[in-house]
Amino acid sequence: MPFFQFGSQAIHYEITRSDRRKTVTISINQHGVKVVAPSNTEDQAIQQILHHKGIWIRTQLLHFEEMQQHSLQRKFVSGEKLPYLGRQYRLKVCKTTGTQEPKLSFYQGQFRARLPQDIAEHQHRDIIMPLYIDWVKHRGSALAKERINRFTIKFSHQPKAIVVKDQDQRWGSCTPAGTILLNWRIFLAPASIVDYVLVHELVHLQHMNHSKDYWDTVRMLLSDYEEKKEWLRLYGNTLYI
Repeated sequence: MPFFQFGSQAIHYEITRSDRRKTVTISINQHGVKVVAPSNTEDQAIQQILHHKGIWIRTQLLHFEEMQQHSLQRKFVSGEKLPYLGRQYRLKVCKTTGTQEPKLSFYQGQFRARLPQDIAEHQHRDIIMPLYIDWVKHRGSALAKERINRFTIKFSHQPKAIVVKDQDQRWGSCTPAGTILLNWRIFLAPASIVDYVLVHELVHLQHMNHSKDYWDTVRMLLSDYEEKKEWLRLYGNTLYI
């Protein structure tokens, strides 16, 4: 696999050449760096582009590495960080003899879990994670109902309801009855990405397809939707705990 040297780091990349491609594009996901280039692009030119984008490439790779570490190591113990709206917040676990039921709260930029004294550390994930998911669903539902107002003032349609739930395959969907369903995991992404999913489903109240009219309406409500769509394509699979 080819690589380019950026400082002391050798960054490997996968390259695909295409007669249809007119420019060099670089994408990054959890598997690494992928380059798509026109068939006649010289290797030296590709290396120069990669060097020029080196800081951005390394930043994105570190982002994926951090997300993978959080996912692999997260046991819901004190000191770990839990994501919400694109940020990571530290978890503090307190055990007391007087606590009857496990509870999770968010206070002063920190998640705080209260557990009975006899709960072993290896039980933390099974007990705290459902509380955390419920917290994200509740907070995310309120956030979505608030943020959608900035788009409905420009759009003549209103959803009958917004429901945050577990969805394995979709970030959002719109029912024929006019209810917008949102995957709770979308609230682990930055708020601007939540906006994109909200707009995506809101416009389906008028266009139950992905026609040109549909995308034109999406652009009218969210002019940079393509950037948000691309972010979700690249980073969507990091939104887990």
